[in-house]
Amino acid sequence: MNDVKNRHNMDSVFVLLLFAVFAGCILLVLLFGASSYESLVRRDNQAYNSRTAISYIAAKVRHSDERNSIFIGSFADRTDSSKDDISTLYLKFPTDEGTYFTKIYYYDGYIREVLCADDSGLSPEDGNEILKAKGISFLQEGNLVTVRIQNSDNSMNYLSLCPRCKQEVTQNGE
Repeated sequence: MNDVKNRHNMDSVFVLLLFAVFAGCILLVLLFGASSYESLVRRDNQAYNSRTAISYIAAKVRHSDERNSIFIGSFADRTDSSKDDISTLYLKFPTDEGTYFTKIYYYDGYIREVLCADDSGLSPEDGNEILKAKGISFLQEGNLVTVRIQNSDNSMNYLSLCPRCKQEVTQNGE
């Protein structure tokens, strides 16, 4: 009887030890999986942030790809980039009511956009926040429009677009 009782205790200890090893293995798998998942989410967020701004601006430029409709200037003046320090991409939209411009620029930690008439009097803080970033600049050389974005993680993205309309931009943007 005593031998059976000892054997029963030994079986219980063995089952308990096996359960503890199994639980420990499950815990290790969960910990490694969680850290892998966290690094994948971080990488995907960085890729999303860096690609979204470039894709957004490319889509906007392609949408307004008409002759003499894309300009680079300052926020205050589309024909004079020295009026202020806010590099601005202007996309022209003629309508029956008049000509409107979409201004894409960087201000106060965000890439922003505003749709307005040329003489609307809007200020930079009036634009809609599109995406958090550390900076954006535009450069136009002939038909080539180059966008440089410094993302919030300090990575840099560049985009060069050559509008299909083969536009000829004059000094006054007309």
